[in-house]
Amino acid sequence: MSNDAIDPLALLYNTSFNLHKVTPLNLSGSLTSQANLKSHSSRLTNLLRGDVLRGVRVASEAVEDPTSRTGNLKRVEFSAIKVPSVPGSCDLSAIAVVFSYEKITYSAFLLQGLGQDALQQTAQPSRRMSTRRASSQTEQPNSYPLLLTRLPASLQSRFIEYLLENFDCHVSNLRIPDRFIIEAIEKHLNFFTSTNNSENNVQPQKNLQIWLEPPLLPRASEESGLNKQGKLQTLKTIQMTFSRADLPGMMYKGEELKQKREDEGLDKRGPFELAFSLYAYHHMGIYVEKMKVSKAACGEFVVGVTGDGSGKCKFLQPKTDERVLPQGKDWGGIISALVNLSS
Repeated sequence: MSNDAIDPLALLYNTSFNLHKVTPLNLSGSLTSQANLKSHSSRLTNLLRGDVLRGVRVASEAVEDPTSRTGNLKRVEFSAIKVPSVPGSCDLSAIAVVFSYEKITYSAFLLQGLGQDALQQTAQPSRRMSTRRASSQTEQPNSYPLLLTRLPASLQSRFIEYLLENFDCHVSNLRIPDRFIIEAIEKHLNFFTSTNNSENNVQPQKNLQIWLEPPLLPRASEESGLNKQGKLQTLKTIQMTFSRADLPGMMYKGEELKQKREDEGLDKRGPFELAFSLYAYHHMGIYVEKMKVSKAACGEFVVGVTGDGSGKCKFLQPKTDERVLPQGKDWGGIISALVNLSS
């Protein structure tokens, strides 16, 4: 490794990534072996350098390609890393792919869920490579269901093409379900904020911000005469900010509401969502149940949904004292939740 090598784990935090879903990678042996890591590092480096020599990445005056401002490609490096999870949870295995240019560094990460190290060895038997790849070697599926990319559009397209051609896999945008964000907020606050005592609770590291979008409403189409769904033109989004000092009290109040409503069999929502819905209705006249949570930002993550439903996420490193964390909280962190969603 060269002296100017970059720590891949440092590139994972405090930057936004596009989220992708990946089927198992098929190759001879494990992707984490040094032989495979070095082989794919060299192969992808040579491929991208060859693209430049052939003029594939040369930008025209009319359309400026971001990679034209990066300088020459120095190297691409595949490396196996461990991604820390929230306190008390196991680290996640990952493959970091670092694209080092003269003026900038890009990165991508293939992430594996807990327990998938063993599953990829036993869940599926070895099989022959597809005839499309024309090889007689046996394959072993390597499960890395979540792909994070922070790449210019042209480089991202080339990298995904490389994965398809060399690992016989399929890559698609990871779509975020409607309730994923509110459930992630709920679990994050439940983990980092106890609800046993409203006065002695631990406060999260940062304020919580939530973006709400209005529901889709039916509208008549002049051409077909059919009703189509569309958003309100006068209301785009509503942004709400909750102080970190107020969050423990909201969780405590929500827990009271939850216990009461569960006894009556009326509601299965979490404590924060119950308190949030009550607050929004009484103070703003908003029915949260009718709105869509399109983005959220807290001390652990920033996660949002783009116009086509695919996800973007930024990962932060919460500094939390493990001694004050309640035991038995079921939350492995936002990265683990995204891996489970993509699996």
